[in-house]
Amino acid sequence: MSMFGEVEERMFDLLVDKLNKKVRRIYDRSAIQKKTFTKWINTYLIKVGQAVDDLYEDLSDGNKLITLLEILTGDRLARERGKMRFHKLQNVENALTLLKRKKIRLVNIRNDDIVDGNPKLILGLIWTIILNFEISHDPEGQASAKANLIDWAKRATRGYKGVDVRNFTSS
Repeated sequence: MSMFGEVEERMFDLLVDKLNKKVRRIYDRSAIQKKTFTKWINTYLIKVGQAVDDLYEDLSDGNKLITLLEILTGDRLARERGKMRFHKLQNVENALTLLKRKKIRLVNIRNDDIVDGNPKLILGLIWTIILNFEISHDPEGQASAKANLIDWAKRATRGYKGVDVRNFTSS
């Protein structure tokens, strides 16, 4: 005989199903962000013959992150050439320090988070970089971040048949 009655078991099953759906949505959203952010990074890294395949692994030594920031800022950063954890931590720290010098606010992102491949914090870091170097970048200071994001989406999808980005709701 079951510890729960039929009603309780059914409620438990419904709760588990609901939680599973929520976890799947979160996973799907993270996967989409990972893919999108990887493509965005590669639009810059391709200029120097590099690419990111796995966002969480390829940024972990700090070298591609440094390269991305050098392209975006025009600054040169020091690099550790070794492959030990200390070298990776130092490279990521150099990248994070540059962002802080540029007055870019990093919330709870430490070098070991990136080296250890923390998905949530890596996605947060890349979104912060995109927001500050792509979306919020407006030479005349006229357009909003939303307008800049729509402009970026238009440029990114130019050449795709049947894609016409006009807004975030109907297009």
